[in-house]
Amino acid sequence: MDEIKLKKLFGKRLRKLRQRKNLTQEKLSEMVWIDPQHYCKMENGNHFPTVKNLVNIANALDIGIQDLFSFDKSEEDETISQITSELKKMNQKELKHFLEIIISYEKMQSED
Repeated sequence: MDEIKLKKLFGKRLRKLRQRKNLTQEKLSEMVWIDPQHYCKMENGNHFPTVKNLVNIANALDIGIQDLFSFDKSEEDETISQITSELKKMNQKELKHFLEIIISYEKMQSED
């Protein structure tokens, strides 16, 4: 994979992950101490972040650095990753309640 293609894929992935968190480019760039114009160029595939910025971006998006480079994930994989990320934020009581909801949903589906 050449550098230009990598930058474009990375920028597209970065945009998708940012939008998933309902963040603007300006807000995310502020969170990770990157100039907003430079951040915009990263999403457009014209610039690539430093290692330090990669770490800061991953932390701000609450993902692993490897997730920034998961260009070939299917939509189903993306959904599972998003659910997993949200579940990690829940306490034990919230997790049990969520499990009850899933079980109730499965019962409703099997009755149909």
